[in-house]
Amino acid sequence: MYASHMQRIIFLSPGRVKTSWIVSGIEQYVNRLSSAIDLKVIEIPASKQLDPQKHAGEESEALLEKAQKYEGDIWLLDEKGKSMTSVDFAKVVERAKDDGRTLVFILGGAYGLTNAFKRAIDHHIRVSDMTLPHELCQVIFMEQLYRAIEIQKGSGYHH
Repeated sequence: MYASHMQRIIFLSPGRVKTSWIVSGIEQYVNRLSSAIDLKVIEIPASKQLDPQKHAGEESEALLEKAQKYEGDIWLLDEKGKSMTSVDFAKVVERAKDDGRTLVFILGGAYGLTNAFKRAIDHHIRVSDMTLPHELCQVIFMEQLYRAIEIQKGSGYHH
């Protein structure tokens, strides 16, 4: 199977993940997913604005601009988003695959994203009911994406 025929999934977030064990965790899931999907993890430069509103505004603008280039279904990882089971999430991923649609997932930075940005995005999903650090949310999301692909395969990873 060639990469161009694989399901394309984009993950966007501001700034670099710096915590070594989280970097390793993300790499582990990205590597596991590489044979099943065309996954691109893109880190845009973090804003250097000191004012939280300007910081969120700058990152929101950069993330939306980047996301729109992929012409896919854009999903925001948002603490106020829809709660979803792993099986429900797997169905979202599978429907997009069946329809040949790219999925673009966005994780906001430390100061979040603007309300205007949030209104511009159709799909919002909550990774956890608990507040998670930005980096930890990323590795948890990658595991759930891996789990979704394994659920589709019926591999037994998810019981």
